[in-house]
Amino acid sequence: MPELSKYDLFLDELNSLEKQIYYFIQKGTEVLEANEGLNQRINTLEKENDALKRKIAEIESKLSKALLNEDSFINAESLKLEDREALRSKISELIAKIDYHLRS
Repeated sequence: MPELSKYDLFLDELNSLEKQIYYFIQKGTEVLEANEGLNQRINTLEKENDALKRKIAEIESKLSKALLNEDSFINAESLKLEDREALRSKISELIAKIDYHLRS
């Protein structure tokens, strides 16, 4: 009889180990699935980040070109004093027209 109880004890321990192994396999599978989802999210965010970096570089390039053009426009002295005054007058007229249309 004591032999049988050792056998039963051994089987109980074996069943317990099987349950633990099954539990760990399930948890491992869940962790792997979660990691795959996170890796996909990382890839998506990296692509989005790259697109935003390209967009920033494009905007910075346009801004630097605009600043260079503005500097060359101001420094060129291509506009005489009379032309500048005429341009200011025209801008003032356009602003007045816009104000009038906005108020009405």
